[in-house]
Amino acid sequence: MKPFLKTAIAFYLIIFESFVSAQQAVEFTANYKASTNGIGATAIRKLEILEGGLYRLSNSIEASLAGQVIAKLIQISEFHLGAEHLVPLSYNYLLTGISTEASSINYDWDAGLALSNENGENWPIKLTTGVLDELSHQFALRQQIKKGNTDTLEFQLIDGDEIELHRYRLVGKEVLNTALGKLNSTQIELAQVKNNERTTKIWLADDWQYLLVKIEQLDQSGLRIKLELESATVSGNKVVPMLELTGFAN
Repeated sequence: MKPFLKTAIAFYLIIFESFVSAQQAVEFTANYKASTNGIGATAIRKLEILEGGLYRLSNSIEASLAGQVIAKLIQISEFHLGAEHLVPLSYNYLLTGISTEASSINYDWDAGLALSNENGENWPIKLTTGVLDELSHQFALRQQIKKGNTDTLEFQLIDGDEIELHRYRLVGKEVLNTALGKLNSTQIELAQVKNNERTTKIWLADDWQYLLVKIEQLDQSGLRIKLELESATVSGNKVVPMLELTGFAN
């Protein structure tokens, strides 16, 4: 796979995010479009509430080139929501198309270990409170922003055979023009991750449980990737511009 293509697909598959408060989590479905260097992608992101206090966050993504689907991915994280901490239980990632990749994480909190698998290789990872995966950390990030705990937005993520530190910072508020109209938003930025060579900016919708509205990413090679919200429902309510809000509670 060409390097820029792999970079673009990896971005689509990993960093889509739509964030909901852990204490007031509601189901949502969101549809996005993205583009970079002639590659288009569509994404559907869902949060489902299951029995027993279990939540499932999922991405289903298709990337296209010249009108042809070249890659599909399903990414799923399941977790419980505690009073203080999010507790991940499993994570699965499957990419098919011109490239095939698979990874998974199974958490055994009683034993204090997680089994991380990537393309057939396995690694035991020692667990401590707060260790997450790529999807569950996005939910935890949203939880901290909702609480107003923005001074230290740091998260430990299992990545293959190691644990990486991801640090974010709050940029500020902005009225953002979108395909749905103007939305009040909060902007954050990925400030630190190991070997990071990209600038990543993220906008969340203040009036819609901080649903992901937009992402822009620029790497050192000049590759620019953009992701934008097309449509969504939050707790059964269709997302509309701020001027059309009719009693939806934040």
